[in-house]
Amino acid sequence: MQATYYAGVDGGGTKCRAELYDASGKLLGAGVAGSANIARHGETAQQSIVNAVTLAVANAGLDAQVLSEVVVCGGFAGANLPSAAAELRAWYHPFAAFHFASDLHTALFGAHAGANGAVLIVGTGSCAAALVDGEVIQFGGHGFLLGDKGSGAWLGKQAVTYTLEALDNVVSAGPLSAAVCEHYQCATPTALVDRLNQAPPGVFGEISPLIIDLAATDEPVALALVQQGCQYLSDIARKALQRSKGQLVLTGGVAGVLGQWLDADVRDAITTAQKGPEWGAIALFCGRESGGSFATGDSK
Repeated sequence: MQATYYAGVDGGGTKCRAELYDASGKLLGAGVAGSANIARHGETAQQSIVNAVTLAVANAGLDAQVLSEVVVCGGFAGANLPSAAAELRAWYHPFAAFHFASDLHTALFGAHAGANGAVLIVGTGSCAAALVDGEVIQFGGHGFLLGDKGSGAWLGKQAVTYTLEALDNVVSAGPLSAAVCEHYQCATPTALVDRLNQAPPGVFGEISPLIIDLAATDEPVALALVQQGCQYLSDIARKALQRSKGQLVLTGGVAGVLGQWLDADVRDAITTAQKGPEWGAIALFCGRESGGSFATGDSK
């Protein structure tokens, strides 16, 4: 069967973005919704996927009933974990068909248009990966609780930990602790813990821009955090480059501003992405016909 519409979805810890295409590969519209980390909050992620595709359909000027005619292909944070993938496979979605992989796989496929290469993703979380003859080899990306070093959420968590120690007079207070207290409107350790004890990664990631701005002014604590994170990011990017024997694409909301602190050899390998992860998701599952049309995969 030849589908009428295709939606490529890129789902991360902070936002979920969908692009709607027609069968010829023409971009019709786009939509952005909330978090789509399926390993942490499966039902929330599913709703974000529906919301993002619905908004893309509306942005294209199409009726909401078109949703049932859309073949959706997506890459999602956490989709590499068996439990999360099983939950998505069991989902009774409203689309004509639904295909998914990890956000790493679709980012890689889009960035290098299916060719061998590497990506370094730095947003709410962090990860590097190599695409080698269709196989994805991952480095890092173990989630907020166990990894994601160098990411926006990791930087935020480290800054909050430092701020709590400063408020306890264990370490010296400074511009970074003051900025953290101002952002969260908390002046005591108890207030800060109460505010963030159950907070998702994205809430910690909110303060990554102020940490990076302070690092750029050589504020010592912020600079040390950024340098520590970027050393790790350089290490995993280098691993991905060695495996792919290609070039590196930086992607994610924090990647661009952290690039200046990456090791020189990693910076020298950086290239521009050929396509986005949304396109990559569709191409990964549906392929491209020689005439430029998307070919469908199997349906629901």
